[in-house]
Order: sequence, then C-alpha cells, then structure tokens
Amino acid sequence: MYKSFKVRNFRCFKDLDIPHLKRINLIAGKNNVGKTALLEALFIHCGAYNPELTARINAIRGIEAVKIELGKWVETPWDSLFYNFDTSDNIELIGEDTIGHRSLKLRVIRQPSELAKMRQFINHSSDESKGVLSSSEVAQVLELRCGEDKQERSFYMIIDKKEIRIEPIPPSPPFPGFFQPARMRIPLKKQAEHFGKLEVYGKQDILLEILKIIEPRLKRLAMVVVAGEPILHGDIGIGRLIPLPVMGEGMVRLADLVLHIGNAPKGVVLIDEIENGIHHSIMPKIWKAIGEAARNFDTQVFATTHSLECIVAAHKAFEESDVYDFQLYRLERINDTINVISYDQEDLATAIEEGFEVR
Repeated sequence: MYKSFKVRNFRCFKDLDIPHLKRINLIAGKNNVGKTALLEALFIHCGAYNPELTARINAIRGIEAVKIELGKWVETPWDSLFYNFDTSDNIELIGEDTIGHRSLKLRVIRQPSELAKMRQFINHSSDESKGVLSSSEVAQVLELRCGEDKQERSFYMIIDKKEIRIEPIPPSPPFPGFFQPARMRIPLKKQAEHFGKLEVYGKQDILLEILKIIEPRLKRLAMVVVAGEPILHGDIGIGRLIPLPVMGEGMVRLADLVLHIGNAPKGVVLIDEIENGIHHSIMPKIWKAIGEAARNFDTQVFATTHSLECIVAAHKAFEESDVYDFQLYRLERINDTINVISYDQEDLATAIEEGFEVR
C-alpha cells in the first residue's frame, strides 16, 4: 500500500508530491488539472518494470497511432507523457509503499551512442530477450529504469518497422494493479474471469451483497456461456437469469469496481470518475461497501471525482464506519504549477459544514 507518491515531468505535472496516503484516496479538482494523469502515473508505477503500460494509457485516451520514420527526428508515441512535450528531461515516478521505496525513470532514446549502448545491453542479455537487434533495426525507443533495493534495471519499449516489443522481457509487477477508465468497460469475458476467481475462494457473495445496493431483488450471480463467451448473469426472481449489462450501467460499473478490488489483494485499484453511472442517493452505501471490500482484500483505492455529492457521501460513509481510512486531495492550478491540498477527517468536516469549495 502506497504511503507517499511523487511525480516529476509527467503530463501536466512539473513537480507534485502527495504524502500521507490512506487506504481510500479520492482526488478532486477542476477540469484539465491532472486528476486522470495522476491515476496514469500511479498505474505505470504499479507495473514497475513494464514500459508497455505507457502505450496502454495513451490508448485509453484514444492515442493509438504510431508513426515510424527511420533516421528522422519525429514525434514519438511517448512525447505526450512528458511535461510540455519536452523529452529532454526524464519522467520520474517515486513511490514509498509497504514493500519499500521504488523509483521509475522514463526517457526517450534518440542519440546514436545511446542506441548503441542499448543494443549491446539487449544482445548480451539475449537469453531474457525476444531477439538480437541489428544496428539498422531501431526506430523509436522508450527506456524505463526501475530502481529498488539500491539496484537499477532497464527495460526498453522498441518500435520498428516490424513490430512493437519490450526488451528484455519484464518480470511480474510487485503487486496487482487495475485501472478502470471513466467511460470504458472491461470486456464481459474478463469480468466473468474476475468473478470466477472470487468464486474459487468462496468470496463471490461479497459482490452479490454490494450489487444489492442498486438492485435489492438480486438473489444470486452466475456465469452463463452465451455464443461461446462467459457473461455474468443475475437472478432477480423473474424465472430466468438476466445478463448483468441488461440491469443497467450502474450495475456493470459497480461490479467492475468490486471485482477489481477483489482481484487485487495487497494491490491497487484506480478508478476514474467513480460516480459515473451511480445515483447520488446511494453513494454513501457505495462508499461504505468500497471501504469494507478494500479492507477485506487489503486493497488500496485511488479514485477521481467532479461531484460534491460524491465527496460528501464518502465523508459521511467513513465517518460512520469503525475506521476513517479515507483522504480527499484537491488538485489546484496556480499559474503553471499544480498543487495538492489534502483534507483529513477534521478538515473535510469543516469544509463541508462551512460550504467551502473542495471539488
């Protein structure tokens, strides 16, 4: 679980520090102030050794096209990750968690001498890589350097005329991490797989009880194969099972959220615009359920919101729970700098009572 997180030269952040992170962390702020970018930075850091995650977050934003021009100075697929598109400075993501201290540095490699060093490194470690590189192959390269336990390891995302590949093959991340975008569902097959993992350990009823917040008639959940694909269905007492998507966007959104938490034990779940698809009147119950599920699976949650009702509901839910393991962070732009304002339980209670702006 993250205790603190620092971002340097990433997206809209020149320099951002967030200390004293809790189990449940809610990020607010105006449009274009970096709420989603902060989740993206955390997602890359959770992956630790995998530079492919940089392409994944760009794809979520709709940036998927890659232009290859050998021997020319072109814009790389990663330029948008760097503050003001300036790739002359490294991106740094630094996290302190219960495992220890881990720093990631990202840089675009363009100079021939640096490319030569990279080829030599990869070719010497070809037992871990997907193939040996010739001097004419490399077109665009992003280096991810992961530092932990006083050691540094480098991994490269390489784009050439043939393919996109990672060298050397990265190991598994130190803990699981899931990113739930604001307007993108996880595939129904993947949702069913996540439910199956809960069922293996007898924890499927956790999801059932939480979904009853939206649909009180729900009696049970089951996986049903439709056209060769498993889809999560629910029994609401009408004589047949109903596909979860037919029950509404809120049911699917909440199921995705809880399934991610349940499939990330001792890991991190990142949710963009958590209030999407959920009516404000049940948000206190949703927050209570999120807190209980996160504690049950020992998962840390980071979410963003534009909604004051969502913030008030979270404060109320955790105030009424046995432990207030919740913190609000408001991102605020002052000139060219983005600052973070942190609200603990007392600060947030005062702000809500006095009608101060916390969104």
